[in-house]
Amino acid sequence: MGNVSMLVVCVAVIFSLVSVSQTAPVSHTCEELLKPLEMKTTDPLLGTFSLVGISNNRPGSKLLCEVFLINMRWDVVSLGTSDTLKSTISLKFPDSNTLPGQGKKLITFPVALSENCHPSVSNMTLEDNKLSWIFGVPSTAVFLPTCPDCLLTQTTSSINGNTYTSLELYSKRRELTTDELLQFKTQIDCLKMPTAYFTKTTSELCSDYEGQSPLNFAKEILDFMEHDVVNVFLRMSDFLIETGERLGVIRPGEVRIVVLNLVALITYIIFHK
Repeated sequence: MGNVSMLVVCVAVIFSLVSVSQTAPVSHTCEELLKPLEMKTTDPLLGTFSLVGISNNRPGSKLLCEVFLINMRWDVVSLGTSDTLKSTISLKFPDSNTLPGQGKKLITFPVALSENCHPSVSNMTLEDNKLSWIFGVPSTAVFLPTCPDCLLTQTTSSINGNTYTSLELYSKRRELTTDELLQFKTQIDCLKMPTAYFTKTTSELCSDYEGQSPLNFAKEILDFMEHDVVNVFLRMSDFLIETGERLGVIRPGEVRIVVLNLVALITYIIFHK
């Protein structure tokens, strides 16, 4: 259940570290790219999307998404009124049976990575060009310019008096063009957000929506992440990951393997003294 709870964190909140200093794009470009879109109807939100990339300033999000999030499917349907929607988010993550601490697989190196899915359902409301919902914590989102079959949300979430922001790019396609991804990265730079985590497009999206994420437990996890000592550790983790990727020491997609094998090694040492 622990890894599921971490996944809930990836969806329920919006996270990661203050970004490494970077050259900001010219102001007029940022003004155009960050101007919220008018959403007079829910029609553009309906359908099936997949998460392409996400940038978060909540401490720990970079680490959690790198380790636990493989990809994410987002289905949005109307609830019969002009402004209410049903949102079903299904995350694909490493199967708990292949994570460290599961019997004989504990001594398997490197850690095998089979995949599993877990859904989360919530109701959303579109009002005054903003999307609002509660999943663990209350959140609102505005929509920014992006490709025609994409959605780019700038989401704000609050917990224990702290406010966090994320930029999330969804598309009805699994692969975007170089120019489309470049625009997303420019928008991240404009907001001075951390570098994005991009999902694994070669892995199939989830199709099974049985079950439901434990929201109350997710809220407890989020509260735990707010403790000062935990917060410092998460910030350090995000900083090391982002710096390693920026310097080319860590390649995209390697963090999951490195962390899981490290955890497996530590667990093996503890239980096989």
